[in-house]
Amino acid sequence: MDDGAHDTTVFAFNPNAHVELVSIGRRGIKVCVIDDVLRDPEGVAALGFAQSYAEDSSNLYPGLRAAMPERFSSAFRAWLTPMLQRHGVLERNQTICRDTSFFSVVTTASEDLLPIQCIPHYDSKDPNLFAAVIYLCGARFSGTAFYRHRRTGYEEITEDNVSNYKIALNSDLRTHGAPKRDYINGDTLLFETIFSTELQFNRAIVYPARILHAAKIDSQFHRPKDRSEWRLTVTALLLSASVDRIT
Repeated sequence: MDDGAHDTTVFAFNPNAHVELVSIGRRGIKVCVIDDVLRDPEGVAALGFAQSYAEDSSNLYPGLRAAMPERFSSAFRAWLTPMLQRHGVLERNQTICRDTSFFSVVTTASEDLLPIQCIPHYDSKDPNLFAAVIYLCGARFSGTAFYRHRRTGYEEITEDNVSNYKIALNSDLRTHGAPKRDYINGDTLLFETIFSTELQFNRAIVYPARILHAAKIDSQFHRPKDRSEWRLTVTALLLSASVDRIT
């Protein structure tokens, strides 16, 4: 990505963005839905459409990515930290200290998905990690859903329950077979939806990285023909820490 002076201006966040804090699931997990996030979302989207993209072999993301520059990351962290503090997601002595952020585009056709890509996933077991998605495409695309595993009742995957979750999930798959080769978009035999947010241009959703979730992708999704069919987002993993622990 071009790290020119224009990036500094275009990556400006709205201090008056509207924040809705939602408590979801049986444990009241805090999820933030934030509207009017960027001051110039069209400019950021234009940058996203102009990037050179590649597959990210380090994870199972079903599409292409382009790394965001540090200018975006530093502005995002500085804006998001007080937002999360004000709404009780972070304590006053906590901050978002690091992030890994990408422009991201789903491109994998349904028939090419791996079985693990057809069920909800969690990004990390680390309780200090959050995930965020900023939607930079039109409302004809769908948003993000969060799930509960029916057999165990788990909504978040932690160090304490991950082994039991894997045993239970493998038992489910032996009983019911591999999931249908398609993106999950709603309730199934194995998972039930606990919350769903619709996609809205310039909306962000911020949630614990260990919660089970999945993008809501249309059934029998086909690879986009061109960039006009892109579900363009910024996706980020965000590390929180106490201020006195940051060196």
